[in-house]
Amino acid sequence: MNRPALIQVFVRSLLIPASFNYWRMQNLGFAFSMVPVIRRLSRDRGEAAERLLRHLKRFQTHPCLAPSILGSVIRIEESGGEGAGREAEALKDSLMGPYAALGDPLFWGAIRPLSSVLGVLFAVLGTVAAPWVLLAVFNVPSGWVRWRGFQEGYRQGRWGIAFFQSLDIPRRTVRLRWAGLAVLAVLAALLVEGSVPRSGALSGAGGYVTALAALSAVFWFIQRGVPRVLIPYVLFALFLFVQVLS
Repeated sequence: MNRPALIQVFVRSLLIPASFNYWRMQNLGFAFSMVPVIRRLSRDRGEAAERLLRHLKRFQTHPCLAPSILGSVIRIEESGGEGAGREAEALKDSLMGPYAALGDPLFWGAIRPLSSVLGVLFAVLGTVAAPWVLLAVFNVPSGWVRWRGFQEGYRQGRWGIAFFQSLDIPRRTVRLRWAGLAVLAVLAALLVEGSVPRSGALSGAGGYVTALAALSAVFWFIQRGVPRVLIPYVLFALFLFVQVLS
């Protein structure tokens, strides 16, 4: 495949989540991305239809890691050897689960919360760059992983997973989560500074101690398995009770 065709496939891969369905998940998006490859590799309409039907089977993984599977599948399809189709299907089936297990904690559980908190932090600081910070912190790493994963998948074929192994994603996920918590602590301190009343039980040093105790209580509730949807209501009732007493 020449470079323009590969770029066309990659651009199409950005739309994989747009055609999500509850029957075969992301199959339509994957098949749509493969159309330029199918057109170039097929000798007649019958072969093209066979390839297209093969890629309309169930497919589901994290959208940011899906281009890597696309690249590997293209390399296998290009080989044109006997059983290439079955090998491509087997590769898809074997990688989509592990890739989802890597991508979901990294992007949904670490980078997205971090970008959101940073966006709110910059908004609290009063800068107009807040939305751009939010978009950049999420989209720059996700775009890089998409493109490099696609390139490495195409270059290494069935061994494209080596790229993600070299990134050590679980370790990076943990570090990004801690970074998100650190930014959240800074944001909480700024919000307390601007919202603590100057009289009553929550004023002065007492207000900061109360805020720190509330933050500690949140972590304690999470460790004890308290449903997270209940935690804000419990804290609201607690602060209301303290304020009434004051």
